[in-house]
Amino acid sequence: MARKVKRPYAVRALLIENERILLIHHIFRDPALFGKWTFPGGRLDPHETDPLVSLHREMREELSIEIEVIGEVGRFYSRTGSDYLIFAGRPLGPIGPLQPDEIRDTVWLTPAEVYEWHCKGKLQFGFEMKAVSMYLKKYPWP
Repeated sequence: MARKVKRPYAVRALLIENERILLIHHIFRDPALFGKWTFPGGRLDPHETDPLVSLHREMREELSIEIEVIGEVGRFYSRTGSDYLIFAGRPLGPIGPLQPDEIRDTVWLTPAEVYEWHCKGKLQFGFEMKAVSMYLKKYPWP
């Protein structure tokens, strides 16, 4: 029997390729968020009830890609208290073109580099490093 998952505020993909993690830099209107990076994804549309449907839609919209979902990493909360359901995945092809009015840039980082960015305050929501750590516990790299 499938378990019932509470509808999250938003979904994000912790995308992995060659033992690196994709982070994106959104185009922000709030100057406090300039220079902040996070995982790709976004809010569920009002009619969406399945977080995976939203995740695949967001990957197509933001990054023009399809992904293979590896599994759920967990539910994490932003500094404002919104809940984000994070899924691990792999891109099925090259990324791009990027959604020009939403995504400024992308970068692939090792977990150690994500930790450095975390320490420097460059991550947007505050849960990114915790999600990477949880991912590495659930899905260890060879």
